[in-house]
Amino acid sequence: MSERIDLTEAPLPPVRRPKLRPTKGTGSSKLDDFARAVLKFGGIGCSLLLLYLFWGLWSGAWSHEGIVQLNAAGRLQQLSNAIFVFKLLDIAAFVTVVALLVCCARAEGTGYWLLGMAAVSYFGVAFVTNLICYSRHQTSSQISVLLLKDFETLAWLFAVPGVVWTTIDLAKRFGEAAELAAIQRANVKYGATATRQTKVGQGASRQRQLFLGRCWEGPFCRDNIRVKCPIYLQKRGPCWWYKKGCMCEESIVLQVMITADWREKSAEARRSLEAGGAYKKLSPEAKRERCRNCIIYNEHQRQKHKGLTIAAIIALPALFVLNFATVQWLVGHFLASLDALTRRFSYTSDSTGITALHNNNDAYGIIVWVFVLAFGVVLLSQVMKLIEYCCFKLKI
Repeated sequence: MSERIDLTEAPLPPVRRPKLRPTKGTGSSKLDDFARAVLKFGGIGCSLLLLYLFWGLWSGAWSHEGIVQLNAAGRLQQLSNAIFVFKLLDIAAFVTVVALLVCCARAEGTGYWLLGMAAVSYFGVAFVTNLICYSRHQTSSQISVLLLKDFETLAWLFAVPGVVWTTIDLAKRFGEAAELAAIQRANVKYGATATRQTKVGQGASRQRQLFLGRCWEGPFCRDNIRVKCPIYLQKRGPCWWYKKGCMCEESIVLQVMITADWREKSAEARRSLEAGGAYKKLSPEAKRERCRNCIIYNEHQRQKHKGLTIAAIIALPALFVLNFATVQWLVGHFLASLDALTRRFSYTSDSTGITALHNNNDAYGIIVWVFVLAFGVVLLSQVMKLIEYCCFKLKI
């Protein structure tokens, strides 16, 4: 006789949840979703408005030959239509750019895309329009000239955030490359193969990612060792204060490896280390050198380098702006001295050099600005090298 199987208490099959793609926006799901919807509708609106404008420009309807066929009222109507549609395009483009910056705030290519759109708006539209008009033997009208100028103005809406986002991306790329090269030159000996403890499953927390934190607050403090580490348990100071830690001190690692009979195993391990010559008492200078070659201390130095670099990038331009008159006077004095030196050894007697530029204030002002910017860039690069040298070579 067959048995009845009751399926009411049977376990339900696991529900498959869709995998969420990592967002490159602000991190707020509601804000990113709203901005993504706005971006979609804004892109559709911009496309329709551009289609209307391009059809008028490239079909010949707004060329001089097309406009002269209309009466005065028709010309005025076409001009008002073009101005009204372009105002709508300005509003739609502004909303679309803001939504794009929210959706792709952390994307690497956002700034480059905006710069590309700025180049198309400033150069591309005028080039294609002139090319089409030349091929059809048409001339420009008041409407087409006005629209091309409006497209050049619209390009700044894309160019300004594009320059900002591109500058931030390039700064990140150069900063990461400089930090990686500096860390590779730091000659890390202890913990060179250690992995960062950054995943949630590894027990990391917000405190573990503290900027310029102590050794147990960084990404290289291992979860299975910190429970027995005296530095972590006492929490009085980082390991480089005491010149010993889990990356270089054998006793700390042994405390994790041993169980109830830790005394016997510790003594046996110590005797084996002494017999093999691996265990020896270190001088304070040797312990300091050991800290300099530890990955935990070098991670602390990397964060210190990042903080000082950001401070230098902000402080030096601010000093230049606050003391611009002094810097301008120094640059002018340098140019005058250079001019006197070149005239001293010149082969001609009527050489005026920089003196002639004083009569042209615009040209002289441009030269001074170029020298000021060049001097600022050189000074900033040298300060960055000094910070790198102090953090990764001297390891202060």
